[in-house]
Amino acid sequence: MTPTLVASPNMSNSNSSTNSFSSSESPIIDASIPVQEIPVQEILVQEIPVLIVGAGPVGLFEAVLLTKMGIRVRVIERENQISPMSRALGTQARSLEILSMVEEGFVDKFVSQGRAMNSAHMFYGSKLMCHLPFSQDKDENSRFYLPLFMEQERLSKVLEKDLGEMGVQVEYGWELADTEVVGEGSEETYVKTVIRQTAAPNDGQERELRVVRSEYLIAADGGRSTVRHKANIKFPGRTLLYKTIMFDGTIDTDLDLGDATAITGMNRKSLLIFRIRDNHYRIVVEDGSYDPDADLDQINRDLTVEEFEGLAHASLHPGTKFKVVKNLWLSCYRINERRAESYIHKGRIFLAGDAAHVHSPAGGQGMNTGLQDAHNLAWKLGLVMNKIAPARLLLSYEEERVPMADRAIALSSSLILRARDQGVIRHYIKRLFLIVSPLLVYFRSTVFPRSANMLDIRYPTNYINVPHKVQEQPMEEAHQVGARAPDGPLHSPVGNNKVHVHQLTVGVGRFHILVFAGNSFADPSCQEREKELAKHLEEHLSQWRTRWHFTTLEGGRTDNQLFKGHIIAAGTPGESRGNGLLDQRAQGDGRLFWDTSALVHASYGVSVHVKDGAIVVIRPDSHIGYRVQGLDKSAWEDVTEYFQTVLA
Repeated sequence: MTPTLVASPNMSNSNSSTNSFSSSESPIIDASIPVQEIPVQEILVQEIPVLIVGAGPVGLFEAVLLTKMGIRVRVIERENQISPMSRALGTQARSLEILSMVEEGFVDKFVSQGRAMNSAHMFYGSKLMCHLPFSQDKDENSRFYLPLFMEQERLSKVLEKDLGEMGVQVEYGWELADTEVVGEGSEETYVKTVIRQTAAPNDGQERELRVVRSEYLIAADGGRSTVRHKANIKFPGRTLLYKTIMFDGTIDTDLDLGDATAITGMNRKSLLIFRIRDNHYRIVVEDGSYDPDADLDQINRDLTVEEFEGLAHASLHPGTKFKVVKNLWLSCYRINERRAESYIHKGRIFLAGDAAHVHSPAGGQGMNTGLQDAHNLAWKLGLVMNKIAPARLLLSYEEERVPMADRAIALSSSLILRARDQGVIRHYIKRLFLIVSPLLVYFRSTVFPRSANMLDIRYPTNYINVPHKVQEQPMEEAHQVGARAPDGPLHSPVGNNKVHVHQLTVGVGRFHILVFAGNSFADPSCQEREKELAKHLEEHLSQWRTRWHFTTLEGGRTDNQLFKGHIIAAGTPGESRGNGLLDQRAQGDGRLFWDTSALVHASYGVSVHVKDGAIVVIRPDSHIGYRVQGLDKSAWEDVTEYFQTVLA
């Protein structure tokens, strides 16, 4: 019997984390035949709710998040393994925050594999001028104020292991050959994708072809994205007309190298050295202008270790020891600054990571922007596929993430422009900077601008970032809807422990309601207020959870509560005149936490002296979605109205 395309309108979104297809075997088809000429009926069709193309950090993170939300995924990767060659080396503070919110202890898997970037050694030629910190922002606004030095390869392996423990294996050696969205308008729509083996399994055999039918396809297949090409999405931007040499390996040198070393060269060019581990270094050096008509592949074939050593020596004082001991990777590349014209194709195909935006690695923005793309898309797609939210929620993915790509491109471009050779005058300005650099620490100067940690990101007012219909938004943008929800220290009366806000707001695809009570619990009448607050919270959590719920996987356990509530009061337990009713509640069901320094109230723009308090709704990606002043019945009804607007 000839297999045909399965006509079922719905694909299973069960909470099973293992992949299952409508057919487990597929005939071998001659892969040399053009895809468009192969009759679909001659290939067994396999079904999966979400097909992810690309198993780099972005694709793997997307797969982990969706699987934890009960969505079955299939991940294909054209290479045969995770690449040991990693251009990305650093994970910024904001990315560490979103990793920490997946589930309790999740971020520890990554922190244990890397090390914090504290400072960089700044050189002029071979002379050490100073140490500059990566950040001066050691405060309570985030637990992760320093970037984490960890290669992309290690990050990917942690994600792959976590995905494998949930029963999903990456299918290496498979590439996308063609894809299209089938059906439009009132017709059922889905994505039909042809995938093929990148190499024949044995001599004399043909590469196998398969057809995959999915509800959605996520393209995480890099800067040369096949998906983007097949969807005919334009990728405008520019190619910078100069070359960069990248080396990975071991060296013998008498330079005093730190975890990161930035050298302003004697030849006016920059030399950057990063210690990956032990005596294993990543070295990046300028190599002059780039002829746009040149063959980059031929340049790489002709590139030698001796040529690289010569470029490095030209930046250093004569007589400096610098010798390659072992070459693991040597490559010449050109920098592209491009962003996809659209992130969404016909409502079914989504671009993420390098498939959507590429730029210089300066500032460590690329992989981090991609991880945040994955996080933003996953919770929205998960809620839509679990029928918790309408499909229009997905439109906000492009609306929110496109400005973040533009931001990353602008930042990396400014940093690369600052570093490159721009003539004698610019060279002497940089040299003067290094001369006075020992004094810069006192002026809180850092290696990168503060925005590089990505903690100041903010999304615009839109369908899910909703200002109150009557009340004015706070004056400061950091307190308004769309802003990243700040972290901060809290005191838990249960166990007398110190916790942080972001340790409460964990869980994939989950909304958190922060109830700010100010200093009202120090009031003589607070017992009645405590009972009233407990009643409102219990009633509304029950109401919301009854109407909207789905099951997520967290730490090996299931949880079907889409909403978690947390009460934050200013002051200390000793000042409370309450009866401890809120202290006894389970975490997420309205347990009371104390803001002993009032820093958390201030970081959310809530006055401790306003006794009627405030309610702040935190989106699943820890951005402020809604806020209302007051804790009375009408305030709670406003929050209910917000959820009725956003959810299905």
